[in-house]
Amino acid sequence: MQEYGTRILHLAFFYLKDRQLAEDVTQEVFLKAYQSMDEFRGESAVYTWLYRIAVNLCRDRLRSPWWRRIFLPGELPVVRGGEAPDEAALEAVRNQEILRHVLSLPLPYREIVMFYYYEDLSTSEIAQITGLPENTVKTRLHRARKQLKEILSREGVTA
Repeated sequence: MQEYGTRILHLAFFYLKDRQLAEDVTQEVFLKAYQSMDEFRGESAVYTWLYRIAVNLCRDRLRSPWWRRIFLPGELPVVRGGEAPDEAALEAVRNQEILRHVLSLPLPYREIVMFYYYEDLSTSEIAQITGLPENTVKTRLHRARKQLKEILSREGVTA
């Protein structure tokens, strides 16, 4: 849990945009993984299996009528170490702006961007996690980049 907990929390936050709900889903991921440990066939990496559980739980939450009634956006702090305070503050503001725009993307694009840039996964790993063909992942990544570039240039944010 220590090895993947933070990464799963960030993944859940990207989907749900609420820290408390993301924490709940993170706990649920590890509970489900523990309960179905003997079903894990080892055909993929453990993190891919855990991410797949997390993606499914997040998608379930987003589809539920309960979700539509109580959605309240949260915040994800961006933390950087080893920088001068002024540089760190500017970098944090810039990252928050970029993150805000990433979170505004439609879910199919947002999830691909999150996996590729924030989790540093390959397109084939993303395809495994999402259950999409790899070419679909590449297409969504291309379209998401295009949308982000347009949004960021309109807003005057340099990436």
